Amino acid sequence: MKILQFFNKESQAPKTRILLFAIISGLANSLILAVINSAAEVVSGNHADAQVQYFFIYLITIILFIYTRKYSLSHATIAIEELVNKVRIRITDKIRHSELTFIENTGSSDLYTYLTKDTVVISESAVIIVSVAQSAIVLFFCFLYIAWISLLGFFIALASVGIAVLIYLAHANNVRVDLHDTVKKEAEFFGSLDHVLGGFKEIKMNQQKSDDLFQYVRSICDEATRLKIKTGLKFVIDMMFSRTFSNILLGVVVFILPILNPSNTAIVIKITATILFIMGPIEMMVGAIPIFDRATVAVENIEQLEAKLNQINKEFYPVIPDKVAEFKQFSMLHCHNITFNYLDKENITSFHAGPLNFTVKKGEVLFIVGGNGSGKSTLLKLLTGLYHPFTGSIYVDDEEIDKYYYPSYRELFAIIFTDFHLFDRLYGLKDVDEKQLRSLLKLMELDKKTKYIDGHFTNLNLSTGQKKRLAFIAAVLEDKQIYIFDEWAADQDPIFRKYFYEDMLQEMKSKGKTVIAVSHDDRYFHVADRVLKMEYGQLIEL
Repeated sequence: MKILQFFNKESQAPKTRILLFAIISGLANSLILAVINSAAEVVSGNHADAQVQYFFIYLITIILFIYTRKYSLSHATIAIEELVNKVRIRITDKIRHSELTFIENTGSSDLYTYLTKDTVVISESAVIIVSVAQSAIVLFFCFLYIAWISLLGFFIALASVGIAVLIYLAHANNVRVDLHDTVKKEAEFFGSLDHVLGGFKEIKMNQQKSDDLFQYVRSICDEATRLKIKTGLKFVIDMMFSRTFSNILLGVVVFILPILNPSNTAIVIKITATILFIMGPIEMMVGAIPIFDRATVAVENIEQLEAKLNQINKEFYPVIPDKVAEFKQFSMLHCHNITFNYLDKENITSFHAGPLNFTVKKGEVLFIVGGNGSGKSTLLKLLTGLYHPFTGSIYVDDEEIDKYYYPSYRELFAIIFTDFHLFDRLYGLKDVDEKQLRSLLKLMELDKKTKYIDGHFTNLNLSTGQKKRLAFIAAVLEDKQIYIFDEWAADQDPIFRKYFYEDMLQEMKSKGKTVIAVSHDDRYFHVADRVLKMEYGQLIEL
């Protein structure tokens, strides 16, 4: 079973001890039946002393059952939660070390689904695994008990179970396929919900857009519901089958066994009581099938995600420690014949950039212009190492940057994209100069909007321009060699825009910083040392 293999591979918990206590718990549960049956015979014979003995045996068995069951369930719960935590952390670590193209191609909705919903499904399976194990032990010893009192009854019960298992296995594969389809459709729903939340302002301003989006979300929900109902009905059939099987088995024992072995009707009563006793464990095991199937699909999703991450990450080894300091300083960056292709799902090129040849000198202010879709963002991602070029190379001075050095190379840059993410904390800064930070907040006219208290900003509910100013402060505190601003001034008022171009950029240049800014403000082109233009994936110097 996939979930058990996953648990065995990932968990360091004392699995043998948990299994042992589960076995003892199942055995104790089975002994309860034997003690009750034996005690019933004693009661009918009016043997008071033996009745007291069986009562104490019964009490000891109950205590043993409660203790071992509690132990196995508790430790299994702890083990599975530690396992889920370990897997989440490991995969999150691999995600942060993966490449931007992987994140863009995979989509946030799938990643959220795998790390939240799927891990929750695995987490919920812990108690069920132990309960099913205990139920299986109960069934095993109950069948031994039936064999002890009647071999014929045992073979009848065993044959019935064998037929039932074969019928179930023939039915189970179809359910697994439907579960995979359901999980995929629910991932689509999370993606569509992201449009509702992320595009809330836009749909509030356009009723037709809102209605169309809602109809799309509704269609996905309806399809997911249809698939879940289809799968659920198959699980209902499994549940009904288990009850029907138990009733048929009872009928065989009560009506057919006496005909085949008419010598001892007391045996029929004992076997009937045993079958009634094991109905609970049987229904428990069948009822766990949907949970195990969902857990299996969840494990497969997580393993597939991790396999993709491993495949991506093995191409880009960790940076060699003694090379980290090499790119702290530079005199010149040079991009030589670098190209990049955006590929669709059929591996057909949808956009081509390059070959790009240009140089960035230390301490210069460089502007990049170009229309939408011209390749400006692609150029920035290639330059900063977020994209690896399909062909060509990047040089720091005379050192070619290969895959080993990309992590170190990226440390040269601080960048604010148009779709930047604003963090609530200054991650990566060990010792924050709070005096400098307060001064920058005041300079950016944010001191009345947010404070830096207990290691985080108190308010991020700011306008787009204010958020960009706060991102600028964080970038300045990082003290990198190269600063890249993608349309930073576009959301600023005229005063801040002028201040950005004529003061902020010049101050950074005076400190030896290199600045690359994507801009359409041609009135400020004079502050740049050079202006480059992107057009249809090609770079032209103006």
